[in-house]
Amino acid sequence: MGGSGKTTLAKYIYISNRHNFESSCFLEEIGKHSKETYGLLGIQKQLLADILGAGKDKMIFCVAEGTTKISEALHRKKMLIVLDEHDELDALLGISAVHTQSKIIITTRLLDIHSWFESISWRCRVHELKLLNNQESLEVFSWHAFGSKLPLEGFSDLAVELTRYCGGNPLALKVLGSSLFVSVEDPRERSNIIEIWRSRLNSLSSMKGDLDCKIQGVVQKSFDSLPHVSYKELFLHIVVFFVGEDEDYVVDILEQDLHAKVGIMTLINRCLRSVSPDKKLVIHQLLQDMGRNIVREESKDPAKHTRI
Repeated sequence: MGGSGKTTLAKYIYISNRHNFESSCFLEEIGKHSKETYGLLGIQKQLLADILGAGKDKMIFCVAEGTTKISEALHRKKMLIVLDEHDELDALLGISAVHTQSKIIITTRLLDIHSWFESISWRCRVHELKLLNNQESLEVFSWHAFGSKLPLEGFSDLAVELTRYCGGNPLALKVLGSSLFVSVEDPRERSNIIEIWRSRLNSLSSMKGDLDCKIQGVVQKSFDSLPHVSYKELFLHIVVFFVGEDEDYVVDILEQDLHAKVGIMTLINRCLRSVSPDKKLVIHQLLQDMGRNIVREESKDPAKHTRI
């Protein structure tokens, strides 16, 4: 399920262990990038650059050549590689033997990946990620709603009920909690804030469908609760045009019309987007899909969409 924490867990393992390997590479959301023009070739070039370093060995001109060079490198070097959301393993890595001390971590929503495993090695394991239990869900929600491990006094029952609609999905818990954030110094009367919470609970209770539909509903309602229209417009601009772009570049373009600097900070606080260490705008695929669906649903005629 999107938002269940696959990439987060893989990133933690990668950062904690990469110093134990000769070389390492983390390729994020490559399933999406591989569908772009020259996507797979570009991914291979990035992988070779990371695992081989500078030099002519990383220069490739076609996917077949890239597969051969990657396969050769995998055979002779002890490497840690993370492939995030990818299922074209044969083309990317080849099917030759891998160095016995190398580790390749693949995150995927597909369970039918055993065929590639069997073709390359018997030393493969599938770990199916479990969603959070009730106590863990309440803790994640509370950190984002109250800034503490436990709910504030008077909010416990509502917090427990609200977390139930997230089904243990970490991203949904973060987004929902952030959208209902309560500050201890909040000047509003606590009774008014509780009524807002009850209204959100009632709106979530009315949702139908399976867990995936409810997770989408939680995220959608958090988007709907953004305090200004300009923040919603900014979010949609980013998911359609600017994912992966430099934050300062986006601010230069959108500051005058959409107050992008404060808007981006609001989206970060609401867990609707983040910024990578190199200041690129990052949005989870689940949130990106939601935003693009909002645009697509404006009209059946694409020419009438606010964004093309």
